[in-house]
Amino acid sequence: MTRFDSTRRFHTLGALAALGCALAACGSDAKTQPDAPTTPDAAPDPVIDAAPDQPAVVLVERVFSPEGRRYAISVLPDVPTAAVDRTAALVLTSADPELFGGKLYVRDRDANTMTRYKIAADRKLVQDGQLSFASTGLGASRYSSAYVAADRAYLMDSTDWRLIGWNPTTMALTGEIISLANMKKDPALTGSFSAAVKVGDRLVSAINWEDFGNLVLFPGTGALVIELATPSQPKFLEDARVGGSFRVTADGDDAYLTGTVGGDVRKFGKAFGDGALPASGLLKLPGGSDAFDPAFLVDVEAITGTKSVWAIHRITATTLLAQIFDPALDLPATAADYNASTDFEYVTIDTVAKTFAPVANLPKGGRGNSGNHVVDGTLYIQASNATGSTAYAVSAAGVAEAFPVPAGDVWFLARVR
Repeated sequence: MTRFDSTRRFHTLGALAALGCALAACGSDAKTQPDAPTTPDAAPDPVIDAAPDQPAVVLVERVFSPEGRRYAISVLPDVPTAAVDRTAALVLTSADPELFGGKLYVRDRDANTMTRYKIAADRKLVQDGQLSFASTGLGASRYSSAYVAADRAYLMDSTDWRLIGWNPTTMALTGEIISLANMKKDPALTGSFSAAVKVGDRLVSAINWEDFGNLVLFPGTGALVIELATPSQPKFLEDARVGGSFRVTADGDDAYLTGTVGGDVRKFGKAFGDGALPASGLLKLPGGSDAFDPAFLVDVEAITGTKSVWAIHRITATTLLAQIFDPALDLPATAADYNASTDFEYVTIDTVAKTFAPVANLPKGGRGNSGNHVVDGTLYIQASNATGSTAYAVSAAGVAEAFPVPAGDVWFLARVR
């Protein structure tokens, strides 16, 4: 019996139905939400509130061309069903978008700025303030911000290991700098913070350390925890069981950290310190706890038998959607062939039964941008192909092709109103 027999296909469709129900939070006791970024509420905005009947979805496409990488920001009435006309888009050479309080905040790595945009009634982006991080000596890497309140946010600097305070309302630096030196590893390793997610009364960000150029991964996961009541006293937690952490999922007061160890590291690289590489999977940080649950671990490689995990989406308390290298195949002979491989497939994973099943109507493809995009209860995932990427909608009805992204991928997708 192969992994693609009719029984597994039926199991997959059943899992997807449960998946869609979870995304829509159907049922009175459905508390689990997908791992989309979550931030505290902010005061209503008259520009936005003036157009409640004008729905707006922000799509940011990362587009590749011989001239370099560009980011096309479009404001649309809904999630597109075809390739987007980029002639009306705001095109930037650098754009790391975040939503907070109904406004779009865009960090420009090249200019070292944060720009705030309102979405007008006609869905035009209206610049509404800007601040510069130049005086702080901030580098040009990708950095996310932790939004504590309408007047308090921290940019999480994983180069100099600090929190840089700024005010999302006045769009000014506050002058507050909080050292995170205890979270730094060996100088040979580069760190990164994931988007900070509101989990109960705190913000949680996953921390990863690696030497990307030499395919060296630190064997473990970190977490930055900011209590909303005492934000100037961040906490640092660690766990050695999962590596490559890149996302946090909120489930009530509990946080789940997702991490992956790529096949390139497993075959051509190593763990920092020459020890064993950790697993790809999930860890649980219980609400109110300052330690990961030692009894909870979802090991995706152990369940699926794959030699490479690229993306993991936590759907419900017992269901994952993952993009993995076909478990029946050996990894390619070279790192270049691995990077170009189209033998990655999406599977659903039952974390209790420890079984998995390929998603029948999702074709194999290259590694898609692993961002987690949820709009109106529908999860949008993607896979790369010869012309760019294709976004797929995952709902109770199953999986359907949503829209193509020519010569690029989905960088950001979220409803503003």
